[in-house]
Amino acid sequence: MKFDSNGAWLDAMAAVRANRQVLLAVAGVFFLLPTLLSTVFLTDVQTQILEAMNKPETVEGIFSANLGLFLIFGLSGMLIQVIGYLTVMTLLSDRGRPTVGEAIVVALRALPTMIGIFVLTMAATLLASMVFGLVLGGLFGIILGTSVASAIVAVALIIALVYASIKLSLVVPVVVNEGLRNPVAAMVRSWQLTRHNSLRLFGFFVLLTIGYIAVAFMTTVVLVGPVALILGQGDALTFYTGVISGVISAVTSVIFIAVLAFTHRQLAGPSPETISETFE
Repeated sequence: MKFDSNGAWLDAMAAVRANRQVLLAVAGVFFLLPTLLSTVFLTDVQTQILEAMNKPETVEGIFSANLGLFLIFGLSGMLIQVIGYLTVMTLLSDRGRPTVGEAIVVALRALPTMIGIFVLTMAATLLASMVFGLVLGGLFGIILGTSVASAIVAVALIIALVYASIKLSLVVPVVVNEGLRNPVAAMVRSWQLTRHNSLRLFGFFVLLTIGYIAVAFMTTVVLVGPVALILGQGDALTFYTGVISGVISAVTSVIFIAVLAFTHRQLAGPSPETISETFE
């Protein structure tokens, strides 16, 4: 099936508008709140790192001294946001009309699968890096020299990772909407669904990324710039900036999840539940 990016975008935005109150509440808990907590508890450390950017040894010492804090907020924040992604995806699915509580339960059940997919993806990335480094690096290193070979390997690896990310971009809706709990099966299913549409999806995601960067930049300039002139440097400005960036991130996350949900629905077709409801 040929992917219609305009149709996916319009359907996604219509769904977000129709469910905006519930979706924004969920986004506030799972996306905005972790950002605010990180801003509050890591502000001093981040300020120290920024002030010592020209002193690598000092930065390394600050990072090492606060490694536990970074791990706690990093890992817990990542898990909470993944649960949020899965919850929003469940709320936007075409498998009935779940409550927020039911959606969170579905998200928690799907979490081990997503962790498995993450581990497999990291392992595959590490393996690909080693293979590209040994094969391409060795081959081009003999012919063109080490520096040129390193550049070629880096470019080839980036292209491969971008391609793989496009092919695996639908794993979240596959896990939630199709109920696949085997990480390998979910990855294979996403790979199959994106067949013959990789370039269209790539172009679509690039446009979304450019749009996000432009909107985030303009919003930050308009909302943070004047306040920075009034408040000056300090904790108040840092917290305010964290709130603005958190809100932008939360809204963007909801929109992106909706886009993935309706991209999957378009390429996979309606679920059996939706088809059965049509004839009831």
